[in-house]
Amino acid sequence: MNVVDTSTKATKRHKVLIVEDDRDLNNLLRFTFEASGDYEVNSHFEATGAVERVLETQPDLVILDVMLPGDGSGKDVLKRLRSQAQTQELPVILLTAKGQEQDRVDGFESGADDYITKPFSPKELLLRVQAILRRSGAGGRASQSGANDTEEPVIQVGPIKVYTEVYRVCLNDVPVSLTSTEYQLLLYLAERVGRLQSRGALLQKVWGYDGNLNTRTVDTHVKRLRQKLGAHGNMIETVHGFGYQLVEKVSASAGTTASARKESSPSLNV
Repeated sequence: MNVVDTSTKATKRHKVLIVEDDRDLNNLLRFTFEASGDYEVNSHFEATGAVERVLETQPDLVILDVMLPGDGSGKDVLKRLRSQAQTQELPVILLTAKGQEQDRVDGFESGADDYITKPFSPKELLLRVQAILRRSGAGGRASQSGANDTEEPVIQVGPIKVYTEVYRVCLNDVPVSLTSTEYQLLLYLAERVGRLQSRGALLQKVWGYDGNLNTRTVDTHVKRLRQKLGAHGNMIETVHGFGYQLVEKVSASAGTTASARKESSPSLNV
């Protein structure tokens, strides 16, 4: 008698940590995520001990309130996360009651992957989390480990190598630590070398949004990405009034041409 195994592999649930001092909101968000069946959720309620809680629970993404009791604000927690090797690439969404443009800019410059203003729909937050985890890969973050490069698919633009299956970036063969959003932004530009990309198109393709968000979302991420590329940050060119493009700027001593370079002339948002 043949026995048929009808069991299926359990879908991997992403781990989310919610750091929010409003216990009613924290519980509501926890219920929303757990009810979807795709998430394992942990909660924390103050800035004090938040980083330690992240290290303890090892989440794929953190939802972090800006105004927290305890030792500092949510932005202070985020800065500490970005300063540590174990958490510097961890996707983080900031929650805040402050919705002014400068508040958004400050949040993104602190290292946030997204920024949501209260009040908001829990379902909207769920969609934002899904979008970030989709673009960050199966592990919930971009990997910058020094694995064997020889057989890994790679897009090379001058000194920049973007590994498309292991979510890793190297600059002159040295790994560069990027958040998942920074990685996806660089990958999208590298796949379209010399082609202008509008802010709206980048919001749609990289963030997965409809393009109605404030364009400073893109600007502040580009600024952070340029900083991490150091002297080669100017390879991301600003087209004033429109958007950005990645161009190859190889010094005479380099003597090589990027494999991602196209023979055709630059085109618009293709």
